[in-house]
Amino acid sequence: MGLQVVLLGSLVCAAACAQDRVVPLTVCEILHDLTASQGKNVAVLGRYSFREVGSWVGEQLCEPAAGTAPTQLASTTSATPAQLWLVEDPIDGPRLPEHFDMDAAAVHHKMVEMARHTTLGKFRFGTPDYDRWAVIYGRVEPRKTDDKKGAANLVIRGTGVIVFVRADQ
Repeated sequence: MGLQVVLLGSLVCAAACAQDRVVPLTVCEILHDLTASQGKNVAVLGRYSFREVGSWVGEQLCEPAAGTAPTQLASTTSATPAQLWLVEDPIDGPRLPEHFDMDAAAVHHKMVEMARHTTLGKFRFGTPDYDRWAVIYGRVEPRKTDDKKGAANLVIRGTGVIVFVRADQ
């Protein structure tokens, strides 16, 4: 497949860092208001998956947003899974901000909620690394194809913007 997964160590902001800690959005949070995220650089929390056909970050099920009728959400996501397909662009993909300090408590809280409706795949052959929890930094862009693989793309600079996390931490 050619993708080399790079596990970044803890990204810790120096004490002098003036920026707030990054609270990643879940895939479902992005999909609930996709137009608000399009063209923006975001940190996305979800189940990172890779197969022969490509790689993506996703969730198994999205609950309707507060104030949204279940039928409205179903009409926008029933044909496409709750996924953002990863598109690697080493030239124009977004770079990590100079100070990228994730809010560990917020990541843990969101992972606990996500684990209630999304599981990691279990594979009889191969490696369990085909599905892992991750925070991925990229730019949300609409998909240019109508292949029903996902609602949008997440353009990444390279696999160095993928931070794997564990649910038990």
